[in-house]
Amino acid sequence: MKQDQLKDWQPDQFDRFVRILEQDQLNHAYLFSGFFGSLEMAQFLAESLFCTDKVGVLPCEKCRNCKLIEQGEFPDVTLIKPVNQVIKTERIRELVGQFSQAGIESQQQVFIIEQAEKMHPNAANSLLKVIEEPQSEVYIFFLTSDEEKILPTIRSRTQIFHFKKQEEQLILLLEQMGLVKKKATLLAQFSQSRAEAEKLANHAGFWTLVDESEHLLTWLVAKKKKVICRLLN
Repeated sequence: MKQDQLKDWQPDQFDRFVRILEQDQLNHAYLFSGFFGSLEMAQFLAESLFCTDKVGVLPCEKCRNCKLIEQGEFPDVTLIKPVNQVIKTERIRELVGQFSQAGIESQQQVFIIEQAEKMHPNAANSLLKVIEEPQSEVYIFFLTSDEEKILPTIRSRTQIFHFKKQEEQLILLLEQMGLVKKKATLLAQFSQSRAEAEKLANHAGFWTLVDESEHLLTWLVAKKKKVICRLLN
């Protein structure tokens, strides 16, 4: 997602972060609640740190660093995801070992933790000291769909930004992908993120399940009406 698209999807948050960058006040730890644009925002901020041809504070999106970050291949931007539905303590402790070191390409490092609510409690606790007293230029972005599942000790030490579902924008996107209005609306309501919606849009198994569910619901409603009619008669 390019920054003009990100601005369309999350205009308030985009403008807030542009002001933060202009004032050189980017915090070392953020909690992004909601998946609609949160990963893209973290990547945008990473690009703003490493871009070699910025326009003001905005990344150019064309230089080597910007392209590598977008592709998930820049050495000083690390993306952590759950493995088997959990982010293990060992994985986070490995990262903590990196926090005291300078980056490969510069002094800065960015760590993006997806589905941060799936961190083992010990893993989350091992980050507390790093958040409170960073030993180098480290920036950590915790991404979650449910901030209440994040340890209170983490929430209290991060700045929280909410990325609300932009349903109308998502419906429009899905229609542009070829879905009829009814399907686009249903999928926009169901999906927890843009990536999930795009993945399911052309997933035959998902739509088969939708059709079967609708048939079942129709059958249950008809059956209930028959029962009610019998009782009334």
